[in-house]
Amino acid sequence: MTSLSDRMKMRRTELDLSQQRLADVVKVSHVTVYKWENGETEPRGKNLFLLSKALRCSPTWLMYGDEDQAPTPAAQLSSELDERQLKLLELFDSLPESEKERHLSELESKVDDLNALFEELLLARKNSKKK
Repeated sequence: MTSLSDRMKMRRTELDLSQQRLADVVKVSHVTVYKWENGETEPRGKNLFLLSKALRCSPTWLMYGDEDQAPTPAAQLSSELDERQLKLLELFDSLPESEKERHLSELESKVDDLNALFEELLLARKNSKKK
């Protein structure tokens, strides 16, 4: 069974990202990424979600290696937007400028709330495994 640090390094390498590039995307220092990959520390909270986004995988897979959450192999990833993303952009572009900021703020707030809930669930799962 692999550890979080092993999965993180494996996925970063698969995506052909340097530690520095990953650090830039997650907005942490390259030393932080180095420590995560060497198992000295673990990403928490917002960093875990930014890391999973940058590595194009789920935070659950990063933390626990759940097979059903395994990421799509890098060779099969598409850089094109899917239909929902295109629809969202189209709808956003059709809004008056006066409404765009409000909707962005609402979406950011929803994402933050979901991330906080997910973090609580991950923590509860981690704590229940310790027992």
